[in-house]
Amino acid sequence: MKRFTRQTITVGLCTLCLAASAAMAQRALEEVVVTAQKVEQSAQQTPISLVAFQADELETLGITNVGDIRAQVPNFVIDQFPSSNQTLRLFIRGIGITDVQITQDPAVGVYLDGVYLARSTGLAADVADLERVEVLRGPQGTLYGRNTTGGALNLVTERPNPEKIAFAQVIGTGKRNRLLLRSSLNLPLNARHAVKIAALGKREDGFVSNDGPGGNYGDIKSEGYRIDWRWLTTETLSLNYSWDKSRIESYNYTPQAVSPGIPAGTPVDAAIISSQRFVPYGERLFERLATNAPLLPTDTVIEGHALTLAWTAQSWTLKSISAYREMEDLSYIDFSSGASAEYRVDFSGISLGENSAAPLDYETVRTQLDQDQFSQELQLIADWRNFDLVAGLYYFSEEARENWFPMHHIFSFPLIETGDSARAVNIRAENNVIDNTAIAAYGHFGWSPRDAWKVTLGWRHSRDERKVNRLFQQDNFVDYGSNIIGPFESIDFKATAAKNFSDNSFSFMIEHDLAEDTRLYGKLAEAYKSGGFNTRDPDPDYFSQGFDEEKNRTLELGLKAEWLQRALRLNAAIFYSDVKDMQLNFLLPNSISDTRVFNTGSAKLSGIELEAVSFLGQNMLLRVNYAYLHSEIEDVNDPFTGDPRSFGFDNAPRNSASVNLDYQLPRVSYGNWSANLNANFVDERNTSNTLLAIDAYSLLNGRLSLSGVALPVGELALSAWVKNALDEEYVNFTIGNLPHASRAVLWGEPRTWGFDLKYSF
Repeated sequence: MKRFTRQTITVGLCTLCLAASAAMAQRALEEVVVTAQKVEQSAQQTPISLVAFQADELETLGITNVGDIRAQVPNFVIDQFPSSNQTLRLFIRGIGITDVQITQDPAVGVYLDGVYLARSTGLAADVADLERVEVLRGPQGTLYGRNTTGGALNLVTERPNPEKIAFAQVIGTGKRNRLLLRSSLNLPLNARHAVKIAALGKREDGFVSNDGPGGNYGDIKSEGYRIDWRWLTTETLSLNYSWDKSRIESYNYTPQAVSPGIPAGTPVDAAIISSQRFVPYGERLFERLATNAPLLPTDTVIEGHALTLAWTAQSWTLKSISAYREMEDLSYIDFSSGASAEYRVDFSGISLGENSAAPLDYETVRTQLDQDQFSQELQLIADWRNFDLVAGLYYFSEEARENWFPMHHIFSFPLIETGDSARAVNIRAENNVIDNTAIAAYGHFGWSPRDAWKVTLGWRHSRDERKVNRLFQQDNFVDYGSNIIGPFESIDFKATAAKNFSDNSFSFMIEHDLAEDTRLYGKLAEAYKSGGFNTRDPDPDYFSQGFDEEKNRTLELGLKAEWLQRALRLNAAIFYSDVKDMQLNFLLPNSISDTRVFNTGSAKLSGIELEAVSFLGQNMLLRVNYAYLHSEIEDVNDPFTGDPRSFGFDNAPRNSASVNLDYQLPRVSYGNWSANLNANFVDERNTSNTLLAIDAYSLLNGRLSLSGVALPVGELALSAWVKNALDEEYVNFTIGNLPHASRAVLWGEPRTWGFDLKYSF
């Protein structure tokens, strides 16, 4: 596969050059404008390895949320967290977060119109009226700050336009009862005021039916709303206010069991051996499973407000971004993998000692996450002849609560030793409350001593204060039906802790223009990921100790070039990253899911990223992206035994690639026909652990569109599309610490198709 991939890339680049040479007298590539460095500039003038999707590409590829970008960008891996379809884990160049907790921060920063989104929960929500998506690969520690050791993701929505009235309505349908409604209205109020209103609603069935009680796995209903108001108060002062709200109701997939649990001579063996009698196992996708307790929905509501003020003079701009966001997530968990009623791993209600005089009843619980955040950023952007400056002050505060009360069922299984006349039952509750504050000052100072040279020095000082309160209770019982033994091995503790962190991150960049459209750059960049606490640790002392920050320092060399009269674009980057004091999770001995986090070991990552865009003749455009990544973690000792231990990255595929081919057919009297064919390849992952390894996969997608169909007022566009056209079965996520499975998986979406109708004026 590696040999094939590299040969394909080499042949493809040669083909691009020949085709672009033939097309250079006919068409030039459009400029891509990004805000990756806090200012609008051409992507070709931005010394960052990035991939940007413009509005037309987002529509062609069907991207309306973060999860839709999956596999479209090499060296960018997205997978869903098993406890919630709406929670996403993001990895850039192999760096991300393995566990999602409110006490731990991600390693890839996500920004909506310049506002930082602190939590991974809700990232799968649709964003109404997306205009551009920017994926910034590599540490962004000076301009973006903490928690960007892997990189950053910018989501940019379309601003109101006071110069024209515009309306668009999209209606879509498709496989699995898909229904999509998307509307937007741009309404000028006068020459200086405009309002933009956007709404989006979507419904779709999942691809695994539930033959038991409750909803079907993967069913989803979502809606999103957005209102933007723009006021150009004077020639130099502008105001932009935005409000957005999203609601999602979804039924989580249960991990499908592939391999039974492996007894290891520990107390957990009783659950491992018992569970295997009740769970279906299979290496192919099960289209039907059955819950033994009613499958409840996960409900997520997200709301945000943002106010941006910009005051512009001749050579400088002062900008203020104020934002408040809040989220509520009620998540129901069922990890039973379709087991029969005797064995359960879910949060549904249970009655112990049903035939006794005093039964113990525990109600169904959905974990509740409430989070609100406020951020304030002041930016100064200046440009004086040979000098430019981006500087700022940043403040962020966050409060969140993760509530697993009251006491509820976690898992239960029949005891073989009693002839299945009794069952072991684990009951648990916990409540985690955080209060985080972060402040920072930063600056990027650029100097161009000559026309062809530029030197930029960046610096950011950050301070973080993290506070946490934790309440944890756990009981174990043996239930005979007529009587109950227990509780025993109970845990009941309260813990309060606080940790402070400070960091100075630097960046140094040199850029040189070899020719008018050919630029070389080299840079050394740093970023740090804040420390925190681990809610999977049942020991109050270790929980309170928490863990410290980790830091990534990366050296990157890049080329950004447009040749043949801008008919061919070629971007390349080669990088080497050194990550220190890694935050690694270790499974506690004799435990199923309890972990402890230690700062230990270091990581070395290196690779290359290529992007080539070219016309193939007058009507065909080809985009090729490829990435190679080598990763290793060194100097890790098992904290429980002191012995050296092998550790690997979860989501660091060695090869990944995407190919997009757009073809514009000759215009006909009634409209414009166009076609898109795109393919994505992701190499194998998690190769350091055979049970958790994810095989390589390739996906083929396509879209056929007829646009520009004139009506008396406005125009129509019709599209037919297919995703995963070859219906490949592929795994998105593996989990190896369930009592009943040493390997369980969440599958990627099988073939799906649909039709979209768009009216606009």
